[in-house]
Amino acid sequence: MKPFFGKKEEKVIKLFSKHLEKVEEGVNFLTELVELYVTNDMEKSEELSKQISNIESEADTLRRKTEREMYQGAFLPNFRGELLELVEAVDKVMNKTQTVSEILAFQKPKIPEDFKADFLEQSRLVKKTYKFLKKSIENVFENIEKSGEYIQKVELHEHEEDILEKDLIRRLFEIDSLELSEKLQLKDLFLQIGDIADRAEDASDKLEIIVLKRNIK
Repeated sequence: MKPFFGKKEEKVIKLFSKHLEKVEEGVNFLTELVELYVTNDMEKSEELSKQISNIESEADTLRRKTEREMYQGAFLPNFRGELLELVEAVDKVMNKTQTVSEILAFQKPKIPEDFKADFLEQSRLVKKTYKFLKKSIENVFENIEKSGEYIQKVELHEHEEDILEKDLIRRLFEIDSLELSEKLQLKDLFLQIGDIADRAEDASDKLEIIVLKRNIK
């Protein structure tokens, strides 16, 4: 059963939903960017990086609007504080997405051929992790039991990404044909893109606390 919310709360929920969608747009664009990058389409990948920067700015605006509405009295104080932390945690996903897009656009790291498919898969797992974070947050206002199910999927895909990330780094340092500086640059790239999934899981951890508290009540 959907809980009852007043006009202030409904306005915050709509703004937060727009913020979630904007971040999803950025994460999806990053996967597209990686697809272009591994096929050496540098021009289009750089254009997508610029679009991701614009999306990050739009997401920031939505975050500030959402927080401003909450400070005007939407939700009870305890829940408001938890929700503010959640909004900030989601925004950190977008910030890291922009960071990764700029690494690719500015540094242009050379990715070995036999790493390209797994690097693309890493970006897809990040995309899946955020997809289920978004669903879990949306359902906390609609169907809290469903929210808990989606949180488990966030954890699952983050774990899958983490395994792949570690394997990429392990294999990277087994290659003799790359300079140490190139290895360190790629290691940072793999860690940074993995951080997007980590931040999504951090947000889901905050959401899980909200879900547990509401279920107790």
